[in-house]
Amino acid sequence: MEQALDKYLTPADEYPQELHEAMRYSVFSGGKRLRPILFLGTYEMLLGRKNINRLERLMPAACALEFVHTASLIHDDLPSIDNAPERRGMPSCHVKFGTATAILAGDALITKAVEILTEINNKKVALNCIQIITKAMSTRGMIGGQAVDILSSKKKITINTLRYINLKKTGALLQASVELACAIFGAEENVAITLGNFSLNIGLAYQIVDDILDEVGSFEILGKEPGEDYRNNKSTYPALLGLEKAKKTAEKLLRDSYNLVKNMPNNDVLVEYVNMIKERLP
Repeated sequence: MEQALDKYLTPADEYPQELHEAMRYSVFSGGKRLRPILFLGTYEMLLGRKNINRLERLMPAACALEFVHTASLIHDDLPSIDNAPERRGMPSCHVKFGTATAILAGDALITKAVEILTEINNKKVALNCIQIITKAMSTRGMIGGQAVDILSSKKKITINTLRYINLKKTGALLQASVELACAIFGAEENVAITLGNFSLNIGLAYQIVDDILDEVGSFEILGKEPGEDYRNNKSTYPALLGLEKAKKTAEKLLRDSYNLVKNMPNNDVLVEYVNMIKERLP
């Protein structure tokens, strides 16, 4: 995965150097690659066997997911949005390179994601993959969720509005991860729907756990100072439901996620995915 990301990114010393350096800095700042891993794990589950050689042709889609995710983090951290000085224990892109370069680095990563999807050999599949990832980014996905998040700042919102924000901001790209795997494999519609629901559940659970950790976690766990949501006057699950109820909500979502895939053959990566999120719960 790291080799593929390096291959698709322009070298840092190529003109304009600062822009390419900012893109590389953000992509290689210690991300967990959760979306590509979900994508590759889902594809291997559908295929029914693990073979590293078969994953080579999947790398454009895997890298596209990581580029879009990284772009969203760069833009989230900007002074006009979350004004976050740190990301993964390092200075945010705008702190290191300036706001203008950070905006352009995020934009460039998004366009790079679409560009590399055109490299998928089957052009019908390539077009389908571009539709999936652009829908995930759109006003019906991540951008829409971010817009509602900004409009909801410093306001009292309902749990349904918060759920909408999280399903779009976090859930949309996780859903795209499994949808891309289904599209490239050619999965049956009912399987694709089940896996889509799985991804939305784990996305929501992951966000709730993040909200809980922001309240009771540490810098070592978060890679940034805790309490950022409180400082930005953001509504969170613990704020709206209380810590205990928020924790129970996350646990139920994880149980539901497990139940959706427990009877699928070769599901070990997806089950491990559920367990990984469960282990983050304090």
